[in-house]
Amino acid sequence: MHMQRDNEGTRLPKLLGLAVAGATLLAGMVVMPATQASAADADAYGFAPEDNFVAGDLDTNKVPQLTVTKYLSLNDGYAPTGSANDVVQLDKNKDLAPAQGILFNVKEVEPTEGKSLADIDANNAETYTVKSGSTLFAGVTDGHGVIDKWYAGNADGTATSTAATFPAGPNHYYILSENKDLSPAFLDSNPHKLDKTKYKAAANSFFGLPYATNGSDANQTRGFIYHLHLYPKNVNTQSFAKTVQSVKSKNGAVKSQTTATAGDTITYKLSQKIYNEGSARAKNDGKLDVQELGGTGSDVRLADRMSSSLKGDPATIKAVIRSADGKVVPLVNATDFDSDTSTNANPARLNAADQKMFADAPSDNVTYWVFNFFTKSGVSKAQTVEASVMELEVTYDALVTGDGDSTGTGGVVNDAASDFSENKDSKGNPLDPVPSHTNVTNAVLAFGSVQSKNQNPKYGALPGTEYRLVKDANSTDKYLGSDGNFYGSKDTLPDGVQVYKATANDKGLVVFAALPIFEAGSTTAKAADKTVQNTSWMLVETKTPQGWRNPGIPLGTVTYEDVGLTEEAIVQKYGSNATVQPDYSKLNFGRFDAPAGDVPADTQMKFNNVAISKYLAHYKTTDSDAPLALPLTGGRGILLLLVVGALIMGGALYARNRRNNAARA
Repeated sequence: MHMQRDNEGTRLPKLLGLAVAGATLLAGMVVMPATQASAADADAYGFAPEDNFVAGDLDTNKVPQLTVTKYLSLNDGYAPTGSANDVVQLDKNKDLAPAQGILFNVKEVEPTEGKSLADIDANNAETYTVKSGSTLFAGVTDGHGVIDKWYAGNADGTATSTAATFPAGPNHYYILSENKDLSPAFLDSNPHKLDKTKYKAAANSFFGLPYATNGSDANQTRGFIYHLHLYPKNVNTQSFAKTVQSVKSKNGAVKSQTTATAGDTITYKLSQKIYNEGSARAKNDGKLDVQELGGTGSDVRLADRMSSSLKGDPATIKAVIRSADGKVVPLVNATDFDSDTSTNANPARLNAADQKMFADAPSDNVTYWVFNFFTKSGVSKAQTVEASVMELEVTYDALVTGDGDSTGTGGVVNDAASDFSENKDSKGNPLDPVPSHTNVTNAVLAFGSVQSKNQNPKYGALPGTEYRLVKDANSTDKYLGSDGNFYGSKDTLPDGVQVYKATANDKGLVVFAALPIFEAGSTTAKAADKTVQNTSWMLVETKTPQGWRNPGIPLGTVTYEDVGLTEEAIVQKYGSNATVQPDYSKLNFGRFDAPAGDVPADTQMKFNNVAISKYLAHYKTTDSDAPLALPLTGGRGILLLLVVGALIMGGALYARNRRNNAARA
């Protein structure tokens, strides 16, 4: 199974939480729950069973464990306090995104000469030295932002293939640090790399392992945590972000993983920072202050571009201003701000009206939602929020359709952008809108629809071709629905079910999105129970541009690997916004195949920033070398065939009469 990832996601993994009474975990770290203690122990001492807290003296035979979980937050200063109950609270915060592909290193340390353990500052290398003969540990966060497997590190901190465990016994102290420069999330080779300029690394942390602490029982019973969970605070410093708040199945149940199938409903949030710095504010500093709001509808422009895979519901739009302390001020549509949810035109930038908010889409089948803030009443409401930093938030729902991804950027995706009056450099020149790309984990199929090699241009794009998926070659008029069943064009679909189709965009790219690979037909099974099914579909072309031939036969096999893996396991393995792709080696186009290596560079296509590997070639109705298709079809074609035939026959009769006349002469 080929996977492609977008490193912005919104599903917070099952985070870990536990209270550590001591203050040894320094800024930016939280202690979270772990494994193996009994429920009775957890109740007695205030720890979750996952903490593996054991009261009493240190057990020198128990091998300690360390789990690190990392997420991104748009809010500066967000820091959970570290109790088992934090899991519930953190799980409610859908603005937190798992940080995938972050390399962490753990090194065992001891105080420098003349200092003690109490002097160690994790962010001051002069207070500690690396313990001689100790192992350098390395781990990379998975799709849930978690590291629970550690490996011996190379000299530069990258992980080897050698698994490593932490030593048992007393007097083992460590410093955890991010290795930002070598994290896969930031490497140029990563097609979905994070922007280093918008990323603030977590502070280093110093801790002992096993971790000595007290229970929260009446006696403050002392003991040790043998599975320590650390939660590095991390902040995305970008001023604007788009996040997924929830994904609901067609029956309205909220999914525990951010996976999507056609018929699901996704709730999105746009978040724009606004500051309240009073006299300290500066002009052209790139930060919008409440004192700088003009009230003419040109303070903030938020725009969202939805591909054909999404259909927004205008009735669900809500807007508020939220302060860090929880104060919420509702904003009224058409009173405090204006919105347009019906345009197919790329909106203009706020600070440069002759330029657009987005790069041109490769399709007209996109919808732009535009929000303009503030009116005078909206400004008045914003100024009532007494906070140094506040969030302007817009939320709404969008239905996941069966119409594929017309933009070719990740399946069930949309691209949002923000422009605001202070989005300028120090000289007052307009800066580009701040972008945000959002996706959810979904199963896709991507290939190119092109002309044959004999055309000019060779293998040029053929937009407008439409495709559907069928069960097999014996049922080519029954098309795949979102419940995993197949329906004819005249069948009545069950409520909430959509039939899949995909249409080649202007670049010739065809993308099916949100395919039902997880336990087709089930809407109630939990993510830990729903598994990847052994699919076997075929591709049929249902609409072909005039002048071009439909191949006329079902093509290839669409099947996915990782059969049996649960939704939860897929997200953990590949990320909370991965595109799950089929085994393209089994998608056989036969004589209609255009080898990817033969497609000219200016025609080659990408899906989700990665080059596609399959191209389906098409032939004109006048081509005589088309495989399997009739040389001429329909309309004037058959007429021309009859005319040509008559001329040939007439010529033959004329020649025969000439021969007969000559013989009689």
